[in-house]
Amino acid sequence: MNDQVKQLSGTLNAYDAAPSGTRFPVFSSRVDRARQDRYHAATDIAGEIFREVADVSIFAQDVSRAIAKAGLPNDGRVLVRQRLFQTGRIALDEALSVEAEVGAYGEGPRGRILNCHIAFRRANQTVPLRMVTEHLLPYDEVPAAKSGAPSSAKRPDPRDGMQAVGSLHLSPEKVMGYAEEVGNQIHFVPEFAASRGYRAPLAQGLMQLTALHGAIVGRALPWEMDLEIRFLRPVFWDAELTLYSDPDGGLYRCVNQDGKLTAEAVLRHLTTVDMEP
Repeated sequence: MNDQVKQLSGTLNAYDAAPSGTRFPVFSSRVDRARQDRYHAATDIAGEIFREVADVSIFAQDVSRAIAKAGLPNDGRVLVRQRLFQTGRIALDEALSVEAEVGAYGEGPRGRILNCHIAFRRANQTVPLRMVTEHLLPYDEVPAAKSGAPSSAKRPDPRDGMQAVGSLHLSPEKVMGYAEEVGNQIHFVPEFAASRGYRAPLAQGLMQLTALHGAIVGRALPWEMDLEIRFLRPVFWDAELTLYSDPDGGLYRCVNQDGKLTAEAVLRHLTTVDMEP
């Protein structure tokens, strides 16, 4: 791949000034009733299932806020993986400090991979929530895929062995409302999305995380968990998703209106060993 092909898209080359080990400005965050209700309205969640407990998936938005406070661009980044380690219940309106750091960068066929490690710390210095994120920083150009005969193998249906546990009917209004704090034009400007090769703005991947977390909480409100989600296919702002779970409640999937798998989440029991990313 030549140097021109490896140029990061748009202003994303600003991340060259944030090598591994870069710490972002620390700030305070909380999920109050109004913030939680706004995100739940966008993801078709009945908020009363959380009672007085904060939905920890909403704190994932603070990763983008931390990046912006560091003076780095959000426009054009694409979230590909998110992992949450929760070790204690967080109450609505409880203030936590957000401490984020850049991890080692990775290289993928479509761009660099930005890794971030985030701790959410209480005033007493305990950390009830940690996150690890992976974002794609796309290149301006991507090498053409190698030609070859298409595979005739039939892919398994992602719904096999699963049971429906919810749905998420997206609209431009819901996607824009959910992405309000992020400021990434790929979620709400059609022309910007088209410039990145998409037919329409993308729903923020975290919408699927929040929706699936709501399905998990609908079974039992967890206060200790290791939840990892991978975002496997673009979801546009007019998509209709169905949420699925395996019978044991350890594997969750989002499937779009065409029967395509868009995201997959694994819920594990949390141990000290698991907390290594």
